[in-house]
Order: sequence, then C-alpha cells, then structure tokens
Amino acid sequence: MTLFPVVRPVIEAGRELSGREQSARLSRLAREALRVSAERSRVRLGRLLKDESGSPCPTRGTYWSLSHKPECVAAVVSKDRIGIDIEELKPRTESLFSYVAGDEEWGLKDKSWDTFFRYWTAKEATLKVVGTGIGGLKKCRIVSLPDDNHVILDYREQHFLVEQLRYRNHIVSVVKGHNLVVWVVPEM
Repeated sequence: MTLFPVVRPVIEAGRELSGREQSARLSRLAREALRVSAERSRVRLGRLLKDESGSPCPTRGTYWSLSHKPECVAAVVSKDRIGIDIEELKPRTESLFSYVAGDEEWGLKDKSWDTFFRYWTAKEATLKVVGTGIGGLKKCRIVSLPDDNHVILDYREQHFLVEQLRYRNHIVSVVKGHNLVVWVVPEM
C-alpha cells in the first residue's frame, strides 16, 4: 500500500489570530490536507470524529492523523492505524533532551536539535498509532536510525518504522510500516 502524507505551509493571512481561533484555523487547514491525502489514496472519508481521549476514530475503515504548527500542517490517511507529527526546528530548553530520550538513545546519534526533533516527532507519531498520549513517551524507545530519513522505534516490544521529511525548517514523521511513502508537498 502507498501512503500519501500531505505537508502544507500556512499562508500569511490569518496568522494574527491567537488562542482558540488560531488552533481552529490550523485544524481546518490540516483537515484540508487530510482530504488531499484521502483523494490521493482513493478513499472517501466520512465524518471525522475523535474518541473521549482525543484520538481520531476510523471513518469507513480508514484511519487518519494530522498535526499542525503555526507555519505548517501535515495529514495522512491509511487502512492501518497511522500517526503523523510535525515540529519546527528551533532550540528549546536543554532539559528537554533527557525528557525525550535516555542516554542509550542519545548514544545512537549526536545530541543536537536536529536529532532531538527527529526523536520527538518519531515518538509522537508512534504514540498516535498506539493511541497513547505523551505520557507513553518514556516507554517509546529509539532502536536505530538506519539513515537520515528513517527511525526504528520500540513500544512495548513492538517495532515501528518511521519515515521523516524535512520541509521549511520543520521535521515531519509518519509511521511507515511496510508501506511505500509518497510525500505530497508544494514546490519550494
């Protein structure tokens, strides 16, 4: 099966919004990207609902996931449980390094902000697949980084293969599994 994760920049108009209005706008834009992923995947989405924990409910046998930041949105559909996450590459407080990964994981790759966001988005996408919130972060472990665009993780003795894309100073991660990934991004 082929996955079509869609990544889109957020246009300037509307960036002055804040709080709930901004979040609603970004969610709308991410859902538009989701519709493109569904079209490319040749599936018809039904009503997009979330369960009591906020996890997306499958619609018509199709799973979906979306993520958004002020500058970009990302979305994907799949016949299997799916997760996608996007984060802007910008330094944060250094105490987050130990929050996101343990010493063994940091031994796999240099401790940098690029690696931090690779780990963070890969774990977040994986936790979306298993339906666990950020509270499951420490149980989700980086096993290896086969190359600059893939991460293998373990969550409760189950392995997950994540593919990553760099786009406009962001890292996007999607749980790939055994699927082919064809990124849908506008020309830069």
